[in-house]
Amino acid sequence: MAKKTKKIPPMKSQKGIEKTYQKGMAKLGKAMVLAVKKEVLSYLKIHQSTYVIDAVGDDLIKIFNRLNAQFSGLLVSNYAEELASTVVTKTEKANKSKFDRSVQRVTGVDLGSILAAEGLEDFTALSVSRNVQLIKTLPEQYLSQVETIVTNGVSSGLRYSEIEKQIMAKTGSATSKLAGRIKTIARNEIQTINSQINLRRASSLGIKKGIYETSDDERVRPCHAELDGVEYDLAKGAWSKSCGKFIQPGITDINCRCSFSPLIEVA
Repeated sequence: MAKKTKKIPPMKSQKGIEKTYQKGMAKLGKAMVLAVKKEVLSYLKIHQSTYVIDAVGDDLIKIFNRLNAQFSGLLVSNYAEELASTVVTKTEKANKSKFDRSVQRVTGVDLGSILAAEGLEDFTALSVSRNVQLIKTLPEQYLSQVETIVTNGVSSGLRYSEIEKQIMAKTGSATSKLAGRIKTIARNEIQTINSQINLRRASSLGIKKGIYETSDDERVRPCHAELDGVEYDLAKGAWSKSCGKFIQPGITDINCRCSFSPLIEVA
């Protein structure tokens, strides 16, 4: 009897897990902003009447060295490890639950035991490691940006209030570069991890084809929009003529919200 192909609904990433990741990084971001206020801005305020003519460079170097040591130390490393492990594990478990239920609805087969040992341990460990490093780059980039603002401000003879305004405008608000980077990392990483797990689980079932699906809104890249509904080889990705490359939905491009529906053969 000939087999027919059925489409399994796409396993989209969990917004709740993305929010957990974003809140966790925002907590670290808040600690950094408060440390800068306490260490850097307090120093500048105290010395605002003299730093334009006195040599305060050595003191500022010491302050930033201390802050860099604080936010690259064991405490932050442990926090990054805990946060990364939490969101990766939650993403894997949520994906498995949705994947198993979806396949069972389409095929009538319970995958609980079939995919019990699917070998995701290596992937999970690598994902945690990558995200630990991403989280740890937040203090590095933030403090470097603040140090540049302070150094340029002091060198130019700017008053404390103006330097404070520049720091808070660029790094201390909900719309700052820091907040934007936190949001981008959280969204992109959860989407990427979820999409990579989808590919692994589909492969473990011997599924080779999928249907490309976009989020179907104005934010979809034009060269991704042209792939909507296209059947493609999961191992290669979908070929985009406009982009000139193969695209794995949710993986190839940053902040891609596309997904795929695995095509499974049923009797």
